[in-house]
Amino acid sequence: MIIGIPKITQEGQRVIYQVSVKSSRGDEKLWYSIDDSYKNLLSESSDAALVALLIPAMLIGEDIHIEGIISERLLHNISGPLQKLLQIIIPSLHLIKVNSDNVCLDRKLPASGVATGFSGGIDSYSVLADHYQAETNERFKVSHLLFNNVGSHGRKGEELFKKRFKRLLPAAKKLNLPFLMINSNLDSFFGKKVSFKKTHALRNLSVALLLQKGIGHYLYASTYKYSDIFVGPTYGIAFIDTIILPLLSTDRLEATSSGSEYSRVEKTLAVAQIPDSHNFLDVCVNPKNTSDYTNCSTCWKCLRTLATLDVAGLLEHYSASFDLNRY
Repeated sequence: MIIGIPKITQEGQRVIYQVSVKSSRGDEKLWYSIDDSYKNLLSESSDAALVALLIPAMLIGEDIHIEGIISERLLHNISGPLQKLLQIIIPSLHLIKVNSDNVCLDRKLPASGVATGFSGGIDSYSVLADHYQAETNERFKVSHLLFNNVGSHGRKGEELFKKRFKRLLPAAKKLNLPFLMINSNLDSFFGKKVSFKKTHALRNLSVALLLQKGIGHYLYASTYKYSDIFVGPTYGIAFIDTIILPLLSTDRLEATSSGSEYSRVEKTLAVAQIPDSHNFLDVCVNPKNTSDYTNCSTCWKCLRTLATLDVAGLLEHYSASFDLNRY
């Protein structure tokens, strides 16, 4: 697989980051697009493309050559420990060689921006509870919210991505934080061989690396607490967040897991102290929810959240986002 030099172009009000990809699948292009008001965040390195395409290349057993500039730290980790770790999680992956003629040891200080993904769920609100609502060092205080289209929106893809972003936009405005909508065709390179749950860390980290010219710290919302960390074949890569994120970092972007010190109950109770979450919390996993509420109020995630709030005496705070009668 040959990953070409990134090209950054403007199309209307969107800026496109694009690389050519030559492999046994044929000639393709990987692209990301963001609103042009955030183009100053875009990096011209190939770090994002390498992280995005590593698992697709390992699936077909093809070595990678990168024509663009790549981080020395990232290349070192991807060439060894990261691949071995991924192979434990997904045994069907092949170990491959990765090389580049343009390896860069970047001695510049990381940018001051701090980003986190924002889905409106318990995990993402928990990051904000610690790194935005609470008093914290400016180096760790969230300055940008990201919403990515890299495979989490299922069969409806871009349509659902845009719908969900529109629904969350008022919540981001209430938080008074920039909310970046990052579209991509990355999911098309994965096909159906490996699920989003097994690969989301690399997909989302590729977006953070795309923005490392302006983002120096990426806070990745944890799913599991420290005692749940597990390295082995499993249905989800989230079990190894705390291990894999340092291996995906560069000298310009530090990626860390946030929230593994808490149980789900502790996170839910902390999020309930954020008034904005009362109207915008979104935990539902029922894609066919047609009610007037954001959450169906009866799926397993809704019930888990509502039961916690109920026992804590906080249920009525969420009457705008859940149908409490159905619960």
